[in-house]
Amino acid sequence: MENNLINYNKFVSSTNIEGPGNRFAIWLQGCVINCFGCSNQEMIPLIKKTVRPVSELFKAIVDAKERFNIEGITVLGGEPLIQPKALEELLFLCKSIGLTTIVFSGYLYENIKEKYPKIIESLDILIDGPFMINKLDKSRRLVGSTNQRIWKLSDVYENNPYFEQSTIEGEFSIEDNVVSINGDGAHLYPENNNLIKMWEEHKKNNKK
Repeated sequence: MENNLINYNKFVSSTNIEGPGNRFAIWLQGCVINCFGCSNQEMIPLIKKTVRPVSELFKAIVDAKERFNIEGITVLGGEPLIQPKALEELLFLCKSIGLTTIVFSGYLYENIKEKYPKIIESLDILIDGPFMINKLDKSRRLVGSTNQRIWKLSDVYENNPYFEQSTIEGEFSIEDNVVSINGDGAHLYPENNNLIKMWEEHKKNNKK
């Protein structure tokens, strides 16, 4: 498989709050959807952050598997699907060593399946759809708004209710002397009556 470059903001070698089990989580850099209220604002700009061959990143994943006994990877962003070739290669390599795969994308499953079928074939779970702050969802773990869907694309997690639970968690970790915070951003937002006002103000400003 072609050795592609991947542009990412950060990764955490071992986390228990970015999907079922102990996982390697990576946040890719860049997003063209730019959802209002996104909790990862620093990952939206289309700039180079850390750019490496996928094969080099994969070495860190193999190391995490050996050191922390991870069961899979979770890919977030930013928007992973704006780097489709790199994502496809990364998922293929991870599946080849028995890791499970989860991707969060602002694009819809139907469109991804049509345009990038090999990515869908390499996924166990896809969380799809743009974040909509006026549809904030605090009833599901890591799923930001009610329009977003949980696609269980294999039988690995078919009976695992991880994302259907209303747990909100945060985690601090240190990687190369850098402190990183990850987890569910839903708790950062006020109650829904204020969200409606925020959303209406946002739409009004965009019309000017």
